[in-house]
Amino acid sequence: MITVRVPATSANCSIGFDTLGLAFDWRSTITFDKSETLKITGCPDEFCTPDNLVYHAFDFACKKSGIATPPVHIDIDSDIPFARGLGSSSQCVIAGLVGANLFAALGLDTDQLLELAVEIEGHPDNVAPALFGGLNVCVMEDGRIHRVQLEARDWKALVVIPGYEVSTPEARKALPETVSLPDAAMQVGRAMLFEYAWVHQDEAQLYTSCKDILHEPSRAKLIRDYPAMQELSKTHQLPFWISGSGSTMAFLSQDEARLEELKKEIEEKHPDLEVRLSRVSRLGAEAFYG
Repeated sequence: MITVRVPATSANCSIGFDTLGLAFDWRSTITFDKSETLKITGCPDEFCTPDNLVYHAFDFACKKSGIATPPVHIDIDSDIPFARGLGSSSQCVIAGLVGANLFAALGLDTDQLLELAVEIEGHPDNVAPALFGGLNVCVMEDGRIHRVQLEARDWKALVVIPGYEVSTPEARKALPETVSLPDAAMQVGRAMLFEYAWVHQDEAQLYTSCKDILHEPSRAKLIRDYPAMQELSKTHQLPFWISGSGSTMAFLSQDEARLEELKKEIEEKHPDLEVRLSRVSRLGAEAFYG
């Protein structure tokens, strides 16, 4: 049996639209075992079919490697919510690829796994941190993936999860078609400041950098709890962003006590929201036998 553990992720990271993604220390566990026929367990019946994304990635890796896809029993153990901006689809893709690599002895390295993941997902900002952990900066140019990984640096996160979904296609549709030159220049400056603040663990500068122009103003309109959370970010001077395309939002800090205090405040004032403390994970996907 092969066991694969994959972290939840947060893409965009405020000013890093389609280029930044980080991993949380919150994991799904997917196992791959021998079976006479395809069998999928651990998720709702409607997902226990060959269309299951974990199996789709498993099958994709085998076919790309030129071998027949072996029958397999896939069991999925995950409490990471679907379509909330926490990389649920990327976890499935990475789990399927990593699982196939070991189960079918494909001999793929991590760069090859990333390339396959991007073929499935279309972009690397969620699959890269799910595979490698930490904070990943990814750029696609002429079909080639350029990736730099930054360490977790002891950043902690408070993840705020509304009870409603925001679909990625809907969030994409809300984006502006153009931005002005001054706005583009401001975005570039904040992105550079973000990297400095992250590496040097400068929370005040990270807070300053997290003022996106490209996507958050449009997507915020799809998340009814965003204004209240943004106001808390200002009050507590904490870095804050929409995770992926939403509806989840995240606060970051070096000081877990500050996030604990904020967690209590949100739970008291907004009892309908799920609030979870996590750490930025140093580890990406983990796989082992048994």
